[in-house]
Amino acid sequence: MEDVPPLLRASWRFQVTSLLIAPLFVVQYRSMQNDNHAMTKFRLPETRWILIGSGISLGLHMGAWVWSLDNTSLTHSLLFVTIHPLLIVFGALLLRRYVPKQQVWGASIGFIGGGITLLGISVETEVTLMGDLAAIIGACAVVGYFVAGRKLRQWMPLFVYIFPVTLLAAIFLAIMSLMLEGSTFSIGNENLSLFGWMSSAWILYVLYLAVFPGIVGHAGISGVLRWFPPIIVSVAYLFEPLIGSFIGWLLGTTDVPSLWTLVGATVLMIGMGLVIKGEEELAETGGVENE
Repeated sequence: MEDVPPLLRASWRFQVTSLLIAPLFVVQYRSMQNDNHAMTKFRLPETRWILIGSGISLGLHMGAWVWSLDNTSLTHSLLFVTIHPLLIVFGALLLRRYVPKQQVWGASIGFIGGGITLLGISVETEVTLMGDLAAIIGACAVVGYFVAGRKLRQWMPLFVYIFPVTLLAAIFLAIMSLMLEGSTFSIGNENLSLFGWMSSAWILYVLYLAVFPGIVGHAGISGVLRWFPPIIVSVAYLFEPLIGSFIGWLLGTTDVPSLWTLVGATVLMIGMGLVIKGEEELAETGGVENE
């Protein structure tokens, strides 16, 4: 979908995802109305602000990541957008929270691996520093989405949470696209229209994005946030750079990564593995949970 600006592409995906899950939202919301405790929490201003923050975080995450796909290699984009386990540890240290030494070492090793990976900019024609930085911004943004989901999913039904967050992300990205990409409300140009996904040229692509990455992917992640802390959920993303790069290579949409990228990615993933293992040990010993 290279003819469509990246922020607009991301907005399209969330628009269609919102439409598809709206009926599930209605069903779960009606069921939740029988729970006075949940409804009281749902009406709190704090809940509304968390939902808004989560929607903006999700929109920023997806917008930055899709933009990075257009401006760096697929491998670099997928690798850097999945470093949120390291960012969660770094944030905990900034907030002066207790962090096990293993996680500190893991985060340090991970950041070193990220630095080695960036050296691939000098030898890979697809890779740019701005594209890599956009992916890192996407990783930072998704931490907010994880933390909000962890807090609200303790009592809020899955689609009651996902629907407003996804809709807000779609609106946020649409506004950004109007401001930065010259998008329009007119359906005259299907590649620049906010509702261009309705055209025969794009509807099947966007439906795929909404159903599989959107509902199966993001909804699945939000579903398990009720039982697992964000840093454990993040382990699923460790497979994304490997599988995504392999698929991209098979389809001819990305080149074989350079030695710098391969070495750096390996060190980076070792660091993230240590971070996740440290979180498991912390939970087993009854320590403070890093959210």
